Order: sequence, then structure tokens, then C-alpha cells
Amino acid sequence: MKIIPILFSPFKADGGSMFGITPKKSWENYYPSDENNLCKWALNSLLIDDGKNIVLIDNGFGNSDQQILKDYKVENFKQAKDIIAGYNYTIEQVTHVILTHLHIDHCGGSFLQNFSNNLEPTFPNAKYIISKNQFDTAGNPSEFEKDSFQPVVISAFSKMKNIQFVEKNGYLFYWLELRIFDGHTNGLIIPIIHTSKTSIVFTGDLIPSLAHLVLQSIMAYDIDPVLSLSERNQFLNEACEKKYILFFQHDFYHVCCNLKKENSRIVPAEIFQFSGIIY
Repeated sequence: MKIIPILFSPFKADGGSMFGITPKKSWENYYPSDENNLCKWALNSLLIDDGKNIVLIDNGFGNSDQQILKDYKVENFKQAKDIIAGYNYTIEQVTHVILTHLHIDHCGGSFLQNFSNNLEPTFPNAKYIISKNQFDTAGNPSEFEKDSFQPVVISAFSKMKNIQFVEKNGYLFYWLELRIFDGHTNGLIIPIIHTSKTSIVFTGDLIPSLAHLVLQSIMAYDIDPVLSLSERNQFLNEACEKKYILFFQHDFYHVCCNLKKENSRIVPAEIFQFSGIIY
């Protein structure tokens, strides 16, 4: 099995939005901001090749709306197909695309514009894995959350035939567990890759960065902050006990860590880069 980090184009977002009520002095050492309080954020994804299936987790912004790329100050934008090619894979080889949720920075690369300016699937041979609750939420979002969804992309998903819905915790393959959380958005999927040596958690927007190990660092984007805190606390205890590796999707400076308990708090035991794993 090959587990390969795929780096999509980074972006900028307001530090206050990403850390919520947490005072700036508590996070600025981890995450420096510019004069406009904007911080750099990564879009790290994973590609897993088990010899039969090639699974991609999330796929970045996409370019169906140039204004969104400007609003998020996306740097050196590249299409998902070009990024995948840089890792010696083709979009046709991908068999499954797991979308943690349908906020535009996670799913926009799912589609390409054809010659008629219509959107068609970027990965033509892949099943797109989405939670049913998230799909329903994206189709009828609340006023609080609607700006996180791009209507033209959500409409393209509604017309797609090759979608597989997830409705509860379970396994896509014997090595790939999918957990559902609801604090950030309804039906957020968190993938856990189980290997013979370790388990790697694609933390997504449950734990966007190393700095979000501090429980009070709840994003302003979370639809239910109290639930989000509870879910994160419970999962961090499990991750610490079972010695999971956390792979941060949005951390521009830190890629992975494992955990330890220190005076009843869960903190990083070791912080390290991730260049890929072959088993």
C-alpha cells in the first residue's frame, strides 16, 4: 500500500474565523498573521494506492468560480488533474474520491469545465463518496453556512450518477474506516487509514491544524461549536490511547503529529513531516 500526501494550492483565511473565540495571543505563535489578520492555510490531501483501488481524499478549490480564488487568495492555483499528474497518477486511474464535506475548498476540484462551459467530473472513472446528511445539507443550507457551498458545484453533484452515499460509521475497505461527525457541518466524514503498523487519521475540519488541539480553538465556521468541542475531545482521547497519527489537512507549517497526555491534557508527543509511506 502507498500513502502519498497530495498538496493542493494553499490559501489565506482570517485568523479570527479559523480560531473563533480563542485569543490571538494563544494561536499567533503557531500561526502568524499578516497586517490584515490573514493566515496561510494548506490544502493537504492523501492519495492511497492499495494495488487495486486508488483513493483520493478531497481535491481543493477547483476554478469554476474565479472570484472565490481571489477571495481566498489562493496561491499558484493548479487544477486537480495537473496536481495528480505531478505525483505520477492520472485522473482516469482514481477509483474513489472521498469528500469529507462539500465546502468549496474541499470539493471544488471534483469538476472540470468542458468546451460547453458545463461541469463534468474530473475523475471520470471514480465513485464519489459523500455522506448523505452532508449532501442534503449542501442542497438546502442554512443562512449561517450557505456561503461555504458553491451552488454551481452542488448542482453538478446533484446531477452526478456515480455517487455513493455514507449514512453511518463504517468501512469502505478493510483498511479504510469512515467516521461521521456533525459539529463542523452535518455529515463531516473523517477517514482513518489502518495499516499493519499504524493508523493515520485524515483530520479534515475536525482538527484543521496542530493549533486546534487546544479544545477552545473552535472555528467560527462550525455550525455547532459545543458539539464540535465534544466530538474533538472524545476523538483526541481515542487517538491518544490508540496511538493514531494525525495528518492535518489545513496546517501550513505542521503536517503530522502523534499524541500524549500531559497533566491530563492531550498534547503533541512528536511533530513531523510526512513524505509518504509504502507498506
